[in-house]
Amino acid sequence: MKIVKLTVVALLATLFTTGCVAEKISFSEGESATISDKGLLSLADLAVDCRVDDNDPNMGILSTKATRSSVNIDEFECQIIDSNNEVINSFKFGERPTEAIEMKTGDYIFKIQSGNIPGAEFDAPAYGAVKPFKIVRNETTTLSEVVCSLLQIKVSVTYAPDLFERLGEQTVTTVTVGENSLVFSLTESRAGFFLAPLANNTIELSIKGTYAADKVNFKPLEMNKEVTNVKVGQHSKVHFYIEHAAQGNIEVGVTLRDWVTDEIIPCNVADKVAEEEWKDPSSGDDNEGGEVIENPITVEWIGYDMSQRVTIDPTTTGEIIIRAEKGIKELIVHIDSPALAPILSSVGLVDVINLSYPEKSYDYANPQTLTADQVDLLKNMLKPASEGGLLGFKYGDDVINQTEVLFSITDFMVPLSAFAGDHNFHFTITDNDGNTAKPSLMLKSNGL
Repeated sequence: MKIVKLTVVALLATLFTTGCVAEKISFSEGESATISDKGLLSLADLAVDCRVDDNDPNMGILSTKATRSSVNIDEFECQIIDSNNEVINSFKFGERPTEAIEMKTGDYIFKIQSGNIPGAEFDAPAYGAVKPFKIVRNETTTLSEVVCSLLQIKVSVTYAPDLFERLGEQTVTTVTVGENSLVFSLTESRAGFFLAPLANNTIELSIKGTYAADKVNFKPLEMNKEVTNVKVGQHSKVHFYIEHAAQGNIEVGVTLRDWVTDEIIPCNVADKVAEEEWKDPSSGDDNEGGEVIENPITVEWIGYDMSQRVTIDPTTTGEIIIRAEKGIKELIVHIDSPALAPILSSVGLVDVINLSYPEKSYDYANPQTLTADQVDLLKNMLKPASEGGLLGFKYGDDVINQTEVLFSITDFMVPLSAFAGDHNFHFTITDNDGNTAKPSLMLKSNGL
């Protein structure tokens, strides 16, 4: 398959031309024109291939003869552009003229594009191509094939398994190209598609959250890095990993992969951790007999099965018993509820609450240290309604080193039932021996 390569000047002049001419302009030049300065353009047999698999620039060709639900080539916008960079005709590919078009002799460009290019969106690829052609006097020029490729920068973010399990669940990676950004959560599997304003672009990476080498003692983590010389059509596969240094320390690094390069981009962490801190306390290295050791932390929802999502109403009870035979070191609750999130924010509550140390609580989408006033407000909200609070959660000394804690949201079920949707309470419980349990209370309300 032959693909015509355009010069950089031609690409800049045509690839990012926006808008379409709404009306079709006749190619007839009136009585003054003669057949000697005209030729014909035939689009009847034009086939458009769309390269949708960017793992290999020579693979993944999608033809108009194939089918793919996410790419409807018939809806692609087509333009014919003259040597003055003026759009002289436009139409959808599925509505292209079937009869030969009479045109003045000269140089032209055929441009096809799947639609407008958003600044930054997940799962929103845009495809297109430009193809130059010439109209020759008294001859028919036939366009038979055009290959479309990605018109954006595609970015995906992954983490090595041993790093992933040591990052706090609130950790996010923000990817920025030009003036546009997307936030990737730890579990975000979609690729982001970014407008590429320049021939050579810069990707800014910012990872922010918490990190614990031992999976228990989380510390704030923040890194920033730039990736330069990224071009239109590239898929930048950003992969975070842990790098073990010769001195016995570790640090977080980044690998960037695309079609051409496999470049290692070092990213520094403020404080490295010693290799001995790296050992997993739950690995069972001292268990010579090989028997399965049950987690000494248990969570029970009295009267209900915590493995199931339960539909609630104002009469539903929410008595949760947390047992940790070694004593609770830290108890964190993440309130995950799209319907409830704006309500929590409006009353000054964050959605990740550290019941052992309320001052370490934070907002999942924007993990920042609370001010003293915010901590006081949170503690007041944690009190039961009878004491002027809202949630009625135990915290501080009523949690730390306790072997059994009653976590009750029965009073909270009444207002919670009014908000239709799914409401999840994700627990992270750590005992004094470093064991961790992460159960979830899964609720559903149909509203009142």
